[in-house]
Amino acid sequence: MTNNYNNREWNEFQWENEIRRDEKRISRYFQELPSCIDLPGEEDYIMKKLMGMPDLVPAPNENFIFDLGDDEEEFFNGIEWRTRPGAELYDMIQTVSWRWNTILAGYSDNSFLIKGLSITCLFGKAISRIVDMVNSDDDMPGLKISLLKRIMADINALIGYLNGIAAEQDSLVNEVNAICDQLQSCRERTIDLLQIMRK
Repeated sequence: MTNNYNNREWNEFQWENEIRRDEKRISRYFQELPSCIDLPGEEDYIMKKLMGMPDLVPAPNENFIFDLGDDEEEFFNGIEWRTRPGAELYDMIQTVSWRWNTILAGYSDNSFLIKGLSITCLFGKAISRIVDMVNSDDDMPGLKISLLKRIMADINALIGYLNGIAAEQDSLVNEVNAICDQLQSCRERTIDLLQIMRK
């Protein structure tokens, strides 16, 4: 994760605004990508287009907040990250996502698969946020709090989508209820971490 200018002193609300700007840039990047994916230098071309949009231009000396550099894989293959606050939440939600993907792999109905894959993507989003939260510096509680609030929103959304699946697929009610129970445990751990960070 990059640490830009004087943001170590930012509170959760300042971080929330910056994360929203960053996600808007990422979203716009992927909107532009299909139209120029086969062009040489497509990334430079897209970045030039983004720089022409005032609300997407980064502040001076600013990089994208979440920069998954070459050391990311090394960091999570090491032992140190397991001792950091939130590492257990990463393991918890990853286990739940594996359980969901196992269920999804057993279905061939296209309409179910589309809904199911959207849930898989939301799991990925939540896991990515947890990685960012665990990987962020301990002296940046505002960033950690902002990420934890977004993780909580992702978990709530997952529970809502899964309950919708259970309402449509009677055969999955028991499995989905078990997954939602596990997600409730993830939610409770997220609340615990929020309380720790706010002290």
